[in-house]
Amino acid sequence: MSMEELMKKKLPEIPDDIKAALRKNEITLTAFEEKDDILKFDNIQKEAGYKKMKDGSYLVSMYCPMPDITPEMIEWWFWWHPQKNERYQVWFPGAHFSNSYSRKQARYFECKTRPDFQNNTQYPVEKIGGTRMPLRIDFVTPEEFGFSKSVMQENNIPLIVCGHVGAFGGLIWHTEMAHIFKQTEDGLFMISRFWLGKTMKNPLLRKLILTDDMAKGMAEHCCIEYRNLFEILTVLYRENN
Repeated sequence: MSMEELMKKKLPEIPDDIKAALRKNEITLTAFEEKDDILKFDNIQKEAGYKKMKDGSYLVSMYCPMPDITPEMIEWWFWWHPQKNERYQVWFPGAHFSNSYSRKQARYFECKTRPDFQNNTQYPVEKIGGTRMPLRIDFVTPEEFGFSKSVMQENNIPLIVCGHVGAFGGLIWHTEMAHIFKQTEDGLFMISRFWLGKTMKNPLLRKLILTDDMAKGMAEHCCIEYRNLFEILTVLYRENN
């Protein structure tokens, strides 16, 4: 299946159970410092919604079942797609515009086959909640992000894609992001968390920028983009890996 065909493919709709969860908004307010709890407790892994924290930041929660997807496919995707804009665009047509990487990591991204993960910086431009945003994401290991390796192993978590998110090339750092991939009998189950505004130092700026609409838009964006990735990843991996 060509990239042109995938670009024209109908995007998945937000499932009814996610719509209901977003209306209820009954999520567990897991502090960033207590993020290992997300790895441990099944009852909070299937939560979807957004809520304001006491400090004015927001927690956004989302999940996505991914049967037949492997950790290797996810690792490959995050190394492969930043190499060309069309690969990022096909992930979420109409909402993903471009992505690039720091020239310091050229050797990493330009290997003929996927190397072992190394910390890297990417510069995606995407639309969230109707607003076009130039971002910077510094991807780091789960351990550097603050997750416990032993807790990951004890709870069948082979992979966490996590990073520090900023705007305008990192001029304003604002969010901590983690996509947790839990091994299941038939594939993976993704558990996403965004601590929106966690690293935004100016409380006034946090109050002005962070809104319920922005948090809801982030939840909906995550829901659609990862369900679409689930639908296209197997064919892309098979044809390009």
